[in-house]
Formats: sequence, C-alpha cells, structure tokens
Amino acid sequence: MSIITPLPKEKASADLHGIYDALSKRFGKMPNFFGLMAHRPDVLGKFLPFYSAVMEGGTLEPRYKELAYLKTALVNGCEYCARAHTASAKRIGITDEQIRALLFYDGSQLFDAKDKAVILHAERVTRGASAIRDGSLTELRKFFDEGQIVELTLVICVSNFTNRFNEALRATPDLGG
Repeated sequence: MSIITPLPKEKASADLHGIYDALSKRFGKMPNFFGLMAHRPDVLGKFLPFYSAVMEGGTLEPRYKELAYLKTALVNGCEYCARAHTASAKRIGITDEQIRALLFYDGSQLFDAKDKAVILHAERVTRGASAIRDGSLTELRKFFDEGQIVELTLVICVSNFTNRFNEALRATPDLGG
C-alpha cells in the first residue's frame, strides 16, 4: 500500500483536471503513479510531455524502448513499472515467454543480438552508469546511430526515475497485469 495517498481529481489543483480527464480516458482511471505526482502539480504538468517525448517520439522502435524499460524495472524490482510495462510490451508484440526470459536473456534463443544489446545496455545503465566505458557502447553502435543510443539511454533513465519514485512511495500497482 502506498505511503502517500494519490490525489483524487477533486483534491487536485484545478489546472490538473484536464490531465486527470485525459489519463482517465486513456487508462480507465487516474493511475496511482500520476495521482502521487499530482501532489506537485508543476512537476506532473512538466513530466508528462517529457515522458511522452521520450517514450513516443524519436526513431527508436517501440520494441527496444519496451525491452529496455521492462528490463530496468525488473533489475530495480519495481512491481508497478514491471506490471505497467508488461502490458505495454504485450501490446506491441513482445510475448509472455520473452518477458519471462528477460531475467536470463543472454542465453535465450528468444532474443536476437540487437535485442540483447538493448537489454544489456539497460542493465549496465541501471546497475552502474558511471562504470560504462567506450567498449560497452561498441555493441550498440552495430545496431543504432548516436541519436538512437541517446534515445535508448533516455528511456532507461526515465525508467529508473519512475522505478525509484514508485518504490520509494510504495505506489500500489494499478496498471497492467
């Protein structure tokens, strides 16, 4: 159970009501993650366009974004994000079997070399970004241009942010399965 109560629409700042309506329409309810962030209306209002730019924009295929986001959530043990991104990964064609194999992806036949490079980068950035050296990026450069590597890294960083926020406040999972 969350240690902070997500704000219901009636207690949220009036300037967030449009956000509440849009998110409720999209998800069928106001997700707890955003309801928690609504305690800081200015932050929620700025976070959503940033999140959309990272997750929906760019040239990196959604498959690689979801693999990276989900692997990061699994490394961090974030149940909220793992559930939410399991659902979004399935919507874009990542299978249940692949999702289960993410923990031990390296020896799996379910992922090709490009998938494995993405998953490894997510793991490295999450476990210790300061330890990444030039050689760690060599594998990624086989598959992605510099802009896509930046984009992939942004996805991983956003995932780490949301993972830590949800885990620190013990957000009750309410998305996905």
